[in-house]
Amino acid sequence: MSNYSEKEILVVAIKILEETGEMTTTELKEALMDEMNPGGNDLAINLNRNDTNFEQKVRNMISHRDHNELLKYCEYERFGRNGILRSKSLAQDGRGEKEKQEIETRKEKKRNFRARKVDFDEINARNKDLGLKGELYVLQHEKERLSVELGEKIIHVSVEQGDGAGYDILSYDLSGKPRYIEVKTTTGPKDTPFYLSENEKAFLEEYAEEAEIVRLYNFNCETLTGEIYRISGEDFLKKLTLQPISYKVTLK
Repeated sequence: MSNYSEKEILVVAIKILEETGEMTTTELKEALMDEMNPGGNDLAINLNRNDTNFEQKVRNMISHRDHNELLKYCEYERFGRNGILRSKSLAQDGRGEKEKQEIETRKEKKRNFRARKVDFDEINARNKDLGLKGELYVLQHEKERLSVELGEKIIHVSVEQGDGAGYDILSYDLSGKPRYIEVKTTTGPKDTPFYLSENEKAFLEEYAEEAEIVRLYNFNCETLTGEIYRISGEDFLKKLTLQPISYKVTLK
């Protein structure tokens, strides 16, 4: 839920314009929607203009440029039905090739880094719920796959002992040998990216013959239906691409 003030929108707008160098007012509005992720009252329809309150605030912020700090950072030029906002920090060469190149460089860099207003509590709660439902689905699938005797031996490790074991479910193969299952659930298709902790990765490498990732995809939390794809510990580095997204840092 959000109800951003014009001043709050201005701060993010200046940041975006400094990062990109130049934007039309329409592009800026779309970028602000993407980064600020408005909700609640901000997405209510303004009946007088048939757009949202947030979009109206963006227009007001640009219209009030002579009275806020927007022109301290940018130049404004009318261009058809749109306006163009250009950062004053650009190379000043009469809008020549050097300036065009700098704008393109800034926009290219910006494509790789997008700040967003994120409700981490909501996301964590949603992911935790999705993860647990996915594990329960796989747990039941394992019980149905095995004999009654082996099915009764299955342990939901992440629930009964907590996270940190390196896997979620202790199951068995048909001969009774243990299988260590890490469940990765997504509501999207099989190629939807998912997260793997360093501990989970290390476990898969150490127990390559006994461990596996069970990918539960196209999972519907309401109907509790989905599709399963198994990746063995021996194959996961061959079939998956791992991209580091954070680092633990210590002083040398």
